[in-house]
Amino acid sequence: MMRVSDLLSEHSLQLRLETPSGLKRLQREIARCAPAEHLDPTPYLEPNVLLLTSGIGMNFTEPSIWDGYVERLTRVPVSALAFAVGTAHRSLPAGLIEACVRHDLPLLEVPTTVPLYKINQHVEYMLQAERNALTDRGWRLADECARLANQGAEISTLLAAITAVLEVPIAVYDAFDSLIAQYPSTATWRTGAARAGQPDVFNMTLPMGLAKPCQLAVRLHLPSADIESLLTPVSSILALRLNSSVAVDANSHQDMLRFVNRCVSWSESTRGDVANAFQELGLSRSAETSLLVADLSGEHAAAAWKLRIALHDAFHDVRLAEIDERLIALMQFPREGVSEAEAHLLGVEPDLPLVFREPTRTIDELRISLVHALDLVRHTAEPVVAPLLGLSAVVAAAAGRGARESAKRFLAPLMEHDEQRTTELLPTLRTWLRNDAQPSRTCEELFIHRNSLSYRLRRIEQVLGLSLDTLDGKATCLMALRLVELEPY
Repeated sequence: MMRVSDLLSEHSLQLRLETPSGLKRLQREIARCAPAEHLDPTPYLEPNVLLLTSGIGMNFTEPSIWDGYVERLTRVPVSALAFAVGTAHRSLPAGLIEACVRHDLPLLEVPTTVPLYKINQHVEYMLQAERNALTDRGWRLADECARLANQGAEISTLLAAITAVLEVPIAVYDAFDSLIAQYPSTATWRTGAARAGQPDVFNMTLPMGLAKPCQLAVRLHLPSADIESLLTPVSSILALRLNSSVAVDANSHQDMLRFVNRCVSWSESTRGDVANAFQELGLSRSAETSLLVADLSGEHAAAAWKLRIALHDAFHDVRLAEIDERLIALMQFPREGVSEAEAHLLGVEPDLPLVFREPTRTIDELRISLVHALDLVRHTAEPVVAPLLGLSAVVAAAAGRGARESAKRFLAPLMEHDEQRTTELLPTLRTWLRNDAQPSRTCEELFIHRNSLSYRLRRIEQVLGLSLDTLDGKATCLMALRLVELEPY
């Protein structure tokens, strides 16, 4: 950017500094020139302009008038005042010099041999050269990011390339003001409503063709116009990269929907049906497949973009779909390693209900893991790693092999007993098992005495014809209840 000191170093202009201005004041940028002969030109001035004047009509000597004139200029503020001698004033007015010294405004004397238009012409030429150089830098940056994007680079890599040029932190926000990507990772950014009060940040809307596009945020280190010129070309590359991730996800949405439906439909879909649906996803049958299920309902919807980007950052091959406010993803070929990918995804949002399942090796294992994760995500309030086996998955697998009908017949005597005698044996059994067969917790929830619970449990044993004192009896009742209460996903 052009500064006041640059004008003084330009010998062809023959400018002379008439005030003892410090280095900091002389390093002030010049946005443009503003010729003005008014006693109060401030309504027409922008900050950081170089004011050019010959002092026509300023034929006064009172120091207070000069002081008021300069004070108004410093309130704009102007970068400097270039005063031409010879036309209206043979020399610089003493009152003007004193006022400029008092208000620390650089006063430049323009000799009679240099017309003001020449200074204006020089400044405009230099500023245009700066703008051209900035535009060239912007297109070189866009070209580099386009090359990286063509090689499959993720958003974080593109942001790193931009930061290398800007030398300031940079971030991407979604339409919910949620931070979805940044570089470097150590930078601190505000999110949500607090974004509005974030100082010294330039925000640029990315051209994504969406009703609610993402925004690029940059720490201010240059004038906003300069940052915009520098980032406009590369913003399109970022937008395309973000949209490409969504486009890939959108293309696989129907295939993912079909795969999930076949996985959870144990009674209708065979192993071959699931295998065929998996093949239609375009994933490798020989590679290990990781799994992720996240709850995006309510306030968690803001994490959608961030989670999508994190998935593509962590794995080379990703297939995902949003079904009933849940994001379901299958991932293969981690970019760094499974443990690194796991840590990356679990750290996306600390309060996001998310289940990550470590790599599965077979279609059967993947199917059971998906059913288990869909159940587990309903019972967690934070990111968790799913155990290798869960009861909900075993129950779902058994349901398609006649077990659900057997469970209904097994529990039917309890239902009939409750209907005919207005008892609550079935709710008691359900509550008792849900509380891990702990009498105190069960009685507290049901608001009954411990003796009443003992009586009900003995009656349940008589009706069902089994012992609840054995692990086998408890497990049989638990499986039967889970099978009867099994919900489609």
